[in-house]
Amino acid sequence: MEEALPVSLMDEYNVPCVLLVKTISPDPVGGYTTAWNNGAAFNAAWEYQSAPEITVAEQEGVARTYRIYVDKTLNLDYHDAFRRTDNGQIYRVTNPGTDRKTPSFSRLNKRLIEVEKWALPHDSDESSTEPVTGTETPAAGDQEDEDV
Repeated sequence: MEEALPVSLMDEYNVPCVLLVKTISPDPVGGYTTAWNNGAAFNAAWEYQSAPEITVAEQEGVARTYRIYVDKTLNLDYHDAFRRTDNGQIYRVTNPGTDRKTPSFSRLNKRLIEVEKWALPHDSDESSTEPVTGTETPAAGDQEDEDV
């Protein structure tokens, strides 16, 4: 039995990803709890850039951005977070690409989005695929004393 051919060469570079949904709820001590849960799954084709200028910028502390191609019907907003399922790395959208999509007559049907590596707040294990929960309530010893 023959294996089905990909629709396009770009499909060969697709990596499965899952959107992370942020939920904020009150906790019993008056603060709140932030939970990140897995949402919709999608595929992203990654454009790998290796220009010397990028390497120099990274060494100087500039955050590296990545370009990904997703189905143009997928709506990712600025600062939406998602996780690559192959390596667990988390990324955040820096440019949702609302104006960078293939024309309607194209069979490619893609949108170009820019993302950056990111760590979830209170995420001690970035490679985990389980939901991450963090508490935003300050500890009693963390509050500053006021001068009286």
